[in-house]
Amino acid sequence: MNKSIGAIEFRSISKGIEVSDLMVKRATVDVAFFRTICVGKFLVVLSGNEGEIEEAVTCGVDAAGEYIVDNFIINAVHPSIIEGLKSKYIKEKFNAIGIVETVNVCSGMKALNKILKSSNVQLAKLQIANTLGGKLVFIISGAVSDVEDSIRKARGEIEEKKIIQTSVIPSPDELILSNLF
Repeated sequence: MNKSIGAIEFRSISKGIEVSDLMVKRATVDVAFFRTICVGKFLVVLSGNEGEIEEAVTCGVDAAGEYIVDNFIINAVHPSIIEGLKSKYIKEKFNAIGIVETVNVCSGMKALNKILKSSNVQLAKLQIANTLGGKLVFIISGAVSDVEDSIRKARGEIEEKKIIQTSVIPSPDELILSNLF
């Protein structure tokens, strides 16, 4: 069965924890990510079947009100995103890496899912906001042309004002890779 994920990014840590509790009590879901992501912001990402995620996120949005920064639901999420949320990354020789940095977590997650499903690239690293001012940074790998194409697709999926920077690095040096991963 395909899993879905849903997330709410809160502008209050206390409200985030309170509403997260309501969400998991409302629906049968797993917690994929649950923590303060920078000063004053909190993120919960839940996984489960489509109906349960819809129920949990709807409950959370209704309860959180003005404390929401952003939210999303991704049905049939690419499995490597769930692995990335658990800090499990691929470790291989990279032909090229592409990096996308967004102003908040939710703005980049849907784009990441789309490019993983539609391109010949792999998720190399998913870095969520912790001490990054609430940002999302994801790194993909593959052939140079596939990475370049995926970065273009990601830029097309994310509002321009929510993109901080994107980069493509062909043949990344081993010293950089060993420190990055």
